[in-house]
Formats: sequence, structure tokens, C-alpha cells
Amino acid sequence: MKKSLLFVIDSLTIGGAEKSLVSLLNLIDSSKYEIDLLLIKRGGDLEKYIPSYINILSVPKYFSSIENNTLINMKNLFYRLKTSLSLRVNNYNKNVLHSEQVVYKSIDKILKPLNKIYDVAIAYSQGMPTYLVANKVIASKKLAWINTDYVNTLYDKEVDYKSYSKIDKMIAVSEHTKNSVSQIREEYKNKVDLILDIVDPNMINQMSLEGEAEEFDKSLVNILTVGRLVSAKGYDKAIKVANLLKNSGYKFRWFGIGEGPERKGLQKLIEEYELNDYFILLGKKINPYIYMENCDIYVQPSIKEGFGLTVSEAKILKRPIVCTNFFTAKEIIEHEVDGLIVEHDIESIYKGVKKYLDEKSFKEKIMKKLDTTEPYSSVNQLKNFYNLIES
Repeated sequence: MKKSLLFVIDSLTIGGAEKSLVSLLNLIDSSKYEIDLLLIKRGGDLEKYIPSYINILSVPKYFSSIENNTLINMKNLFYRLKTSLSLRVNNYNKNVLHSEQVVYKSIDKILKPLNKIYDVAIAYSQGMPTYLVANKVIASKKLAWINTDYVNTLYDKEVDYKSYSKIDKMIAVSEHTKNSVSQIREEYKNKVDLILDIVDPNMINQMSLEGEAEEFDKSLVNILTVGRLVSAKGYDKAIKVANLLKNSGYKFRWFGIGEGPERKGLQKLIEEYELNDYFILLGKKINPYIYMENCDIYVQPSIKEGFGLTVSEAKILKRPIVCTNFFTAKEIIEHEVDGLIVEHDIESIYKGVKKYLDEKSFKEKIMKKLDTTEPYSSVNQLKNFYNLIES
């Protein structure tokens, strides 16, 4: 008899955790497991890559009413107003909570438990998926992925403990995350396991050949950054680095793939530096690997990363990489051997990009190392996943 698994995630919009989950779902042995997937919001670009043997559950009524902007009943209206008010009040509190904590606390009573009983229920990210698995799902074993720098987020760790205390295992996606989470509470030390984000090089290489980066000009140096337009990704620094490159006379275009709340401010910064022809925000792309495959330099100027999945993907596609020294960078890149790790300041990022542009022999050395190295892959983490759900 097949074991029943439930995966819960906010949505399958383009992001690191989402791409990791899609890879896992495509690799998992469907002959042994009956798999349900609960998405809190539908319509994500990565849904097209979900294999046919995955059963996608209906979005819980409260969330679907918000998504479709429909009113099911007066009770829903009350909780929507309550949530809106709670979020506003939270902004003025001395100890501001993460918005996910505020929302869940407001709607807890209206969310109905799932009817089905599972062998294993898996929250594939912190926040709402974890709250649902902990409190609204019946399962013999409950797992919760932590795929961000959780310790340095706005999540109130005492509030979250009410849910994590009901979780059997917390899964960190990097050694740094595992170590930092282990220090939050004594009982977490034996509760946190490490499973790297699932990265399948075969899928990435295949997707990279599915089209052309039409926006690229081959007569120029094409620089690429992929990530949501949020402060943690460091796009503001990338724009300032681009300004230094322009003032130094380099012929290039820097492209950013991703969408987010910082777009307006970033576009304003681009215009302030008169970089409209040099720094271009392309928005969301369902398949960023086409652009990774064709870029001349890949730059990740992030302040922090849960793991650094896009850097891993650029490495699979054998791109010259400049990434800032976020906590997990050294788990992916060996400095000046298969890429460059630089400090977070603008001058250091600038010098990293400039090194590839000025030192042809250095770039060739990096490319040769990437060509002769087995492509980065964490498919072997699938074995760890099976051990976890079977133990």
C-alpha cells in the first residue's frame, strides 16, 4: 500500500523554495507514494511543471475567496476586515510580528482542518504552510522546511514555537540555517535535519535550451541577476555597481529577472543614474535559465539567502559568477576557483565584475574549472528525503 504524502506551500510562483519543490515532485517515486499538494494560492508560473501523478487539492475556501475577490458569507467578511485591521495595527506595535503570523492568528478559527489523514505532511516553507500543517492537518509525521535565514526574519520565535512544537522534524536547507535554528531552543538541536534544496541539473540544462534571450545584445557584455525585487536581494547595490561600470567606459547591459515590491524604487534609482540603457528590469520570466545560459557574467548581490539556489543554477550552467559573501556562499562557490565571492559593499562587487572584464586569463581559468567539474547537483538529497519520511 502506498504511503500518503501531503505537501503544502503558499504558491508555485517563481522562487527558490518553489523551484526546489517542483524538482522534488518530479523526482519522487510515484509507485511508492500517493501525493497531494495544497497550494494556498493558485496560478503560479511553475504549476505547469507539476507532474500528472500529483493530486492538487482545492484552495481552502477562505483563501480562494480572497484570491477571487468574492464574498462567501458574512463570517468571511468579518475575518477579512479583522485581518486587515490587525495588519495595520501590527505596523504600530513595539514588537512587530511577521505578517504571516498576524494573518494566521486572525483567521485561525475560520480555517477548517483537512478531512484526509496522511502518513506524512510536509510544510515546504515557514509561515502559513507550517501553521496549516501543524494545526489543520492530521498526520502520523509532520515535517517543516525552513528555506530562509529564519533567525534574522521578523517571525516571532515564541509565537512560532506553538506550531513548531507540533512538528516532528524541522528541515534546514543549508548548514548555516541548521546551526542557527538549533540555537533558538535547546529542543530544536535534535529536531533540525539538513536536506539541501533539490537541484536537478538535467532539468535546468533542458530548460536552458527551450528558447533564446532575445533582449541580449551579443555585441555587449550581458550581465544577469535573478531574484525577487526585494531589499534582501541587493538590487540597489547592483544598480550602483552598474553606474560605476558605465562611468568607467564599459559596454554592457545588466538585466534583472524577478518582480516584487521594490520595482518602483529601483526603477527610480535607474533613472537617477541615467542607466535606462544599461540596467533593465525584465520582470518575471517563467524560464530564467534561457537567460542564465546566455549571460556573460552572473551576479548575485544578496544581503542574505536561505541557501542561494540561483547561484547553484548559474554554476550548473557554467557561468562566471560574482556573489556576495552571504552565509551559505562558501557552500556553493570556491573563491577564485569556480567563481568569485566578494564582500557586500559596492566597491567589492564592482571589483569582482571588473576582474572578469579586465582579466581574460582569469575568466578562462574559471570557465575551464567549471567545464571540467561535475555539475552541481543535489539530487542525492532525495535519498535523505526518503530516509526521513520512512524512518
